[in-house]
Amino acid sequence: MNTAAIKKMTIIQALSRIPETSLDSVKMYLDNLQADVQVSVLKNQSLKGIWKNAGFEHIVNLEDEVRAARQELQETILTRQM
Repeated sequence: MNTAAIKKMTIIQALSRIPETSLDSVKMYLDNLQADVQVSVLKNQSLKGIWKNAGFEHIVNLEDEVRAARQELQETILTRQM
């Protein structure tokens, strides 16, 4: 993962810990920062082939495997004591 993505994830995590009363200040800061920086228009990119050679092609019946994993996860969540 590149450093920009890691920095963005760290910022998002930090935002979740900021009190609600301070969110307006953060929003104003980000708006001002965006106004100062010229951001190029992002182009849509195709994600075709993103999972190619990731190992999924070795799974004989991918849909059944995903369904089974979801079922297992659901059962784990439902049996969890809160």
